[in-house]
Amino acid sequence: MEEKYNNFLKRTATIIIGIFLSFLTIFWKGFPFFIIIIIIALLGLKELYSMAHKGGYRPSYILGSVLTFYFIIITVYDLYCLNYYIENIIITFFIILTFIFQLFKKDYSKVLADTSITIFGGIYLGYLLSFVLKIKDLPNGNYYLISLLIITWANDTGAYLVGTKFGKNKIFPKISPKKTIEGSIGGIIFSIASTFALKNWLDLTFNELLSLGLIISIIAQLGDLFESVLKRGSGIKDSGTLIPGHGGILDSLDSLIFTAPIFYYYITLLILN
Repeated sequence: MEEKYNNFLKRTATIIIGIFLSFLTIFWKGFPFFIIIIIIALLGLKELYSMAHKGGYRPSYILGSVLTFYFIIITVYDLYCLNYYIENIIITFFIILTFIFQLFKKDYSKVLADTSITIFGGIYLGYLLSFVLKIKDLPNGNYYLISLLIITWANDTGAYLVGTKFGKNKIFPKISPKKTIEGSIGGIIFSIASTFALKNWLDLTFNELLSLGLIISIIAQLGDLFESVLKRGSGIKDSGTLIPGHGGILDSLDSLIFTAPIFYYYITLLILN
């Protein structure tokens, strides 16, 4: 019981600090916010490839970092109308370069897996996370981005609190033994409640707020489960130890990586279209 209480305090303190730092960086005019995203993405990539190493694979961190950097930088410049033809040239060149690098490996038995993991890492932590920048660039984007973070965190917190207190029925025991149906429902309730609390920022109707909270919660939990699959396959409990009470970068961002693209398209198609 004491251990659970201490872990709850750590998680709560981390979330409060995270929200404060998010406000500070997102609303800091003139601050190159994309630098924060790049740092977070590269740290997460390092954790991801460390998991792969435990499985005997050797993805290229350098090439994965370049691809991750590419997706984020292209997002930044695309917001300022970078030529689409140039984007295609860059990504084509990089993909071919990645393949060429495999010619110089000593062991070819895992070339296919190593190449796939390298590219997957760039997409997972570069492309998907770049939607955070796209959200920020929307009209009133700062408030949309903070709303997304709060809704996603509310889901995680609700699932943890309700699951810890009332959880009995396992939802995916083979993937994550501690996750329960009760916890999942708690996450949905907290997520929807936070969405309604942010109605002035989101400017949505009752049904739109309800559906947004429900969708973000479900997608957040799927993102969490997907990262659990990666950890399960690597035989580890946490992706790292960087974030107190949460584990590593991936443990903290697994939900956001999935919810950012969904939130972006929900807002753009429903409100800004």
